[in-house]
Amino acid sequence: MQVIIVEDEPVSLTVLKQIVEKLSDCQVQGFTEAGTALTWCRRNEPDLVIVGYMMPELNGIEFTEHFRRLPGKSDTPVLMVTASTDREVRNSAFENGVNDFLNKPYDSVELQARVSNMLVLRSKQASRAKRPAFRPDDASKRGVSADHAQPVDGDRLLDLHMTLKRLADDEPLLQQVARVFIRTVPQLLQEISSALATNDSERAYAEAHSLKGAVAVFEAPQVLSAIVTLETHAINYNAAAAVTAFAAAQALVQRLSAELAFVIPPNTQPR
Repeated sequence: MQVIIVEDEPVSLTVLKQIVEKLSDCQVQGFTEAGTALTWCRRNEPDLVIVGYMMPELNGIEFTEHFRRLPGKSDTPVLMVTASTDREVRNSAFENGVNDFLNKPYDSVELQARVSNMLVLRSKQASRAKRPAFRPDDASKRGVSADHAQPVDGDRLLDLHMTLKRLADDEPLLQQVARVFIRTVPQLLQEISSALATNDSERAYAEAHSLKGAVAVFEAPQVLSAIVTLETHAINYNAAAAVTAFAAAQALVQRLSAELAFVIPPNTQPR
């Protein structure tokens, strides 16, 4: 996967580059000038853009705005790294195409996790058209009875093939995390619902962020996108929009839970 980092401060650029390069299958290119990075992007296809906010030529929001205008770059994930906690900055960033934030100071584990999640989404975009459908005979190979396999349809949220690939084809691990997800996520949904009912946007955002982390373990970009939308409205204190976004996200999370139940052997289903 091709990652570019746009950061005018050389020390920060070096640190970011070295941390991201430790991820497997990542090729990282750094730029200290936003204009040079945009020129490169016109001729190349990055899988992820990491951009700083405070830069002299173009700030991170302006860079993203220009980047989104380039052909084929409307869906490329953009992660902004910033020390700013100004809500107006975040609002503007989301409006101009930034997908997620990482606050400074950050640690390497947090950065790598965020980058990995966004690259998973990018991989999903690239493989959507050519991935094989999950069929009952696949289920039997994974220790799931064919009688319990999900029907093949176009509405599946979980990409089982990509999820297993991400987990190094560790089927017992997949079953374990599926059990934990099914057991714990209803409480997160309840916490978000409660926070929205009391107009506690900060708590709703925090719980939604936790829910996003749980969902990001699996290949389910539609669900993840719905939670990001919920996060965005919560952090912007848009209560009505957050309630609507939560209803959509909750329905998708519940569907994902139902799909995950099929990867767990019937005699070990969580109670």
